[in-house]
Amino acid sequence: MTINRKIAGVWIGDTHPVRVMGVLNLSPESFYKGSVVSKENSAVAKAKQMVAAGAEFLDLGATSTAPGVKPISTEEEMSRLIPVLKAVFEVVDVPISVDTFRAAVADEALKNGAQIINDVSSFKKDSEMVGVLKDHDAPAIIMATNKTIGDPLKIPEIIDCLQSSIAQVESLGYNSDNIIVDPAIGRWVPEKTYQYNMDIIRNLNEISKLERPILVGISRKSFIHEILDRPEPGDRLPGTLGTTAIAVYNGAHIVRTHDVAPTIDVVRLAKMLRDGGCENAKLTKNR
Repeated sequence: MTINRKIAGVWIGDTHPVRVMGVLNLSPESFYKGSVVSKENSAVAKAKQMVAAGAEFLDLGATSTAPGVKPISTEEEMSRLIPVLKAVFEVVDVPISVDTFRAAVADEALKNGAQIINDVSSFKKDSEMVGVLKDHDAPAIIMATNKTIGDPLKIPEIIDCLQSSIAQVESLGYNSDNIIVDPAIGRWVPEKTYQYNMDIIRNLNEISKLERPILVGISRKSFIHEILDRPEPGDRLPGTLGTTAIAVYNGAHIVRTHDVAPTIDVVRLAKMLRDGGCENAKLTKNR
């Protein structure tokens, strides 16, 4: 079956360009310090730059979900997020996703310009999240999570986990056509070594059996260091782009990235290869 969904006004799927989601990171605790924007004016400037480079979604996050990072309060997350969200919403014409697992934050974000909620816990951290999404008729990105964020290791486990989450929200009356799935690439748990992550990327097309758009978040993650010996996230762009190209070739529909401009080039070329290429094809902008 061909995957074809309209999410927040943007068509996503097998017959459409691979969409790029630019990351606006508002959390100083982030593993990649080079991605953090702490002030409204710098966030607005970066948002405008990403959209000009071809980003068709933006993803704002105000609390780090990286393993081992001490969580902040709901109030702190809200105070970091909402002023920046309002400011960015005023200057961009692309859908804004908010990366949060807290229903209260999601509710406030959706009232102030966000259109999508990116919940890495797959609704398991906050039982009220599905109700908020229903109230706003908002799409959601769900990441493969069982007991701990990102814990499934192998493709069959990932598929089962995501399918279970989809069935759960359907039973609560949420329209699962609004769901984008994320296979949880990264060292989310100690057991998830680079071998598992490479296997996910290699076999990504198997996740298409869920009949939902597939989002991958690879950008500068630590499994790249495990392979290439790049301890600093700032040195992981080449590894990121190489694995991103393979993920797109194997079926990714959305790529979440800190580096929009180089990623745009990679996804355009990889998508053309995935589609079989065309002798007279012209590489136009992704947007």
